[in-house]
Amino acid sequence: MNHSSQTATLAALLVMVAAVGGCASVAVMSHVPIATISRLTALKLANIGPEQLRVAARLPEILEPRRDGVKVRIDVQGPGIRDGSTLEFILEAAIDSTELAPLSAHRRAGSQLWVYRLSPRDIERLQRFITDRGDASSVSIAAGVDACWRNPLGSAALPTTTFLRTDATGFFVLAEDLDLRSVVSERDLATKIQPCPSK
Repeated sequence: MNHSSQTATLAALLVMVAAVGGCASVAVMSHVPIATISRLTALKLANIGPEQLRVAARLPEILEPRRDGVKVRIDVQGPGIRDGSTLEFILEAAIDSTELAPLSAHRRAGSQLWVYRLSPRDIERLQRFITDRGDASSVSIAAGVDACWRNPLGSAALPTTTFLRTDATGFFVLAEDLDLRSVVSERDLATKIQPCPSK
């Protein structure tokens, strides 16, 4: 993959990596591990396992993922690929307790881990997409978690960590301990992170 493709892959990652949008900046990039950049630039569409695909987040206890707020977007490029080069999904909560086991080393006091997966229908959609476009010359994958608050945000840091799993080899970190206050103004935080609906 050439440099321009690597840049495009990273840009796509940063578009959705944080709990709120509009954060594709140097501040965000400093929280993306080098190993993640290497892994994403080497990613091939045919190696993504739809049943294994997961997005996870570690959020401060006052935050939680918004309903329908955990998303994945996959973009492919290659000769002959024009229409239908992008696929987007809204993930569903993976509520089985075993889903959290692979992330046990990432537990932290004052935070909570959340895991999301594709619905059965979307697993089939992604499998068809892979079958039809598996020879794509490049692929980028972006994951995002839109959050709401369970308690007022106050003034403390809001460190968020986002994880991705594309196959059976396990989770890797997309962005680690990104303080939302370092990349979003207080006014935008108040606008983009709303109170969670009553349960």
